[in-house]
Amino acid sequence: MMIYFKNFILTFLFLFTFLSCTNSGEFYDSAKHTKKDFSMTNTVLGVAGTALAIGVIAAGAGAGSGGGSVTDYDWDWDYQPANNQWVCRGIQSGQYAELYNCAYDVKDDDRWPG
Repeated sequence: MMIYFKNFILTFLFLFTFLSCTNSGEFYDSAKHTKKDFSMTNTVLGVAGTALAIGVIAAGAGAGSGGGSVTDYDWDWDYQPANNQWVCRGIQSGQYAELYNCAYDVKDDDRWPG
């Protein structure tokens, strides 16, 4: 859901930036504006903003569909006999996590034995 909201916001910003190509920030209309009203700076910035927005949207489109980073939402204790310590690890990624994430879990080493 957050990805869709982000894409919507980026698309809106892209349209707002890209279509405001006059010195006054309005949409350029040859029937309404003169060539003097046209802003090359706003147009170039609009095109650059469009390319940036498309790149961000394309990069975010693949998030969650493999190849992206894993986000932990559950954690478990892992006993490490080599250093005689309990550590907290994210179940989804296996990465070490802050101890408070495992604070309410029973200290057992059933997920990563050894």
